[in-house]
Amino acid sequence: MNDKNQKRGGMYFNNGQPYLSVTTILQIINKPQIVYWFGREVFRAMVVNPSLDERAALAAPYATSGKAKERGTTVHSIIEAFKNTGETIDTIPDEYRKYALAFYQFMKDHKVEIIEQEKTIYDEENKIAGTLDMYVKIGSKLMIVDAKTGKDLYDEVKLQNSAYAHMMRASGKQVDEIAALLLETGVDGLPTGKYKFATLEEDFDAFKACKDLYVWKNKESLLKTGYLKHELA
Repeated sequence: MNDKNQKRGGMYFNNGQPYLSVTTILQIINKPQIVYWFGREVFRAMVVNPSLDERAALAAPYATSGKAKERGTTVHSIIEAFKNTGETIDTIPDEYRKYALAFYQFMKDHKVEIIEQEKTIYDEENKIAGTLDMYVKIGSKLMIVDAKTGKDLYDEVKLQNSAYAHMMRASGKQVDEIAALLLETGVDGLPTGKYKFATLEEDFDAFKACKDLYVWKNKESLLKTGYLKHELA
């Protein structure tokens, strides 16, 4: 089985051993913008259909979230296919084409060479794992680039890529910089065809602090899954 498909319950499993997912750990960070978004989606649902009962109104944000996850999955598939097929705009559904065009433009503008992508990596010391989007060469630098869709980049991506950089270096890979690529979504919820690319400042210590807090808050469930027992053995 592909390691990438061994992720479940917020963990990766390798040779039967559990590793906490980097993105699961970062859920410990409070995100006020998510609370605002949730309330806004409930409000919009009630405006469209004032007869909604409480349960239906509160379910509205999850429908939107599901669409966002589908969008992210599809866009990552477009990115993953690029290395083998190049630009394939004619085969991409209309609603995603501007995301693809933005990605293709980024590749041209920065003369990006993809070395590895969708690579699952593990950290034996810290018992964490994750799947990085792209390990690339831009100019003379080897970089980890995480691709996002949305209206802006959030600070957590710095910590996510800091963890990936740490793991790659532990496995003997050179990482000169970490970066994020935003394929922009407009206020109308549709792709703009533009991108934002930014190099990021690493802070693995801050990521480890998030991990310690996550483990502290979820100690009981991590004991049940065998993660803590494995980590402390």
